[in-house]
Amino acid sequence: MAEKTKRKAAKIPFDWKRCAVASLPFMGMISFWQIFDGLIPKMLTQTFGLSNWVTGIVMALDNIFGLFLLPWFGIQSDHCRSRLGRRTPFILVGSAFATVSVPLIAVANNQGNFIMLIAMILVTLTAICAYRTATIAIVADITPRPLRTKGDSVDKIVGYAGTGAMLVAISILVPSVDHPDYVPVFLLQGIVIAGAAVAFKLLLNEPRAVEKMHEESYRMGIEEDKIDPSDDEDAAHERVSDPELLRSIALLLGAVFFYYMSYNAMTTNISRYASDFFSMRGGSYAVINIVTIVGALASYVPMANLSLKIGRKRVALVAGVVMAACPVVMWLYPTFTTGYYVLFLLMGASLGTVDLCVYPMILENCSARSVGRYSGYYYTVSMAAQVVTPILSGVIMDVAEAQLFLYIAIMGVLMCVFIALARHGDSILADEILQREAAADRQA
Repeated sequence: MAEKTKRKAAKIPFDWKRCAVASLPFMGMISFWQIFDGLIPKMLTQTFGLSNWVTGIVMALDNIFGLFLLPWFGIQSDHCRSRLGRRTPFILVGSAFATVSVPLIAVANNQGNFIMLIAMILVTLTAICAYRTATIAIVADITPRPLRTKGDSVDKIVGYAGTGAMLVAISILVPSVDHPDYVPVFLLQGIVIAGAAVAFKLLLNEPRAVEKMHEESYRMGIEEDKIDPSDDEDAAHERVSDPELLRSIALLLGAVFFYYMSYNAMTTNISRYASDFFSMRGGSYAVINIVTIVGALASYVPMANLSLKIGRKRVALVAGVVMAACPVVMWLYPTFTTGYYVLFLLMGASLGTVDLCVYPMILENCSARSVGRYSGYYYTVSMAAQVVTPILSGVIMDVAEAQLFLYIAIMGVLMCVFIALARHGDSILADEILQREAAADRQA
């Protein structure tokens, strides 16, 4: 019996190391948002005296950029014919610019130079937009379709492990004073971005990794589309035309919209909310985010495995219900206790699980030739939500700050409705993969 189990486990190959290396640029990019969402609002309100509402507008600028740049860069990466691969050139160039501009944001804050601050923020956001889509598209490119949820779990684990490390750095490097010096933590972030890009380039050959993905897919009985756009120029412009698939993609993108309406409302406002309601000063609010990320990290692998057994949609719906329920409890019982950390842990696990399942569900409806395009659409929708939600939640913070978690919960409920209505996006389940491989063995 043990021998049979071992044989079955070996039937579904998954290259964890390859996915982990491909996830390094995502780590460098995603960890930046912790210092951006947590510290930029403090710079704007404390150093430059902006109101919460105006701060929300400034925080939405990155998302306005993303609305246009993310899909454009995603499509351009689909068209790319570089010998380095489709995604690698965008990752390397974008990382180089961000490495320089990120520390200069903190320098501008120290100098009280608002124009320089905004300029460096915009340079950084443009640089990150140049490779943000590529950081997730490349993991999909090198992972067989049925295992993309697992690939996404590795992407998230690597990414949010780096994010957790940056949160620890924030709690240590940002002193509890009225006007802290943010240069050390922003400089560290620039080093993380550069180091991730260099390690990625040294350890992964993108074209070779894509070839290996095709070989693994073929062994599973899946003849994946040819990826190289130089073979067929029109293929790079491919779009989904089936009305049913389009409907599911639209619904899933709607779910992504409300996911980020909920998630970004918390990340953008938690530092100020924690200061006003939880008496957390300086960088101590980062403990909340650390707990949330720990919950997400703990959920990725088991939830990815569970989605292979019962389907991505079911897993996403259950997690969505938890994601909406936790902030309701916080809204009804606003007095902070140590029990809140359990709620933040559950929120992290549910946030991570939903994101883990929904993105692969979208890609399941498109071909390998258009992964960059639909990854760009995914990010466009997420950015649209993050244009709206900082402003709306900023109004709530100014007018009725105690209602923040009610707003977060309502957005979570709407997300669940859209996931429930989508009919397509589940991949082949583990049992079917095993049956296909067993049939292929018998034929051989």
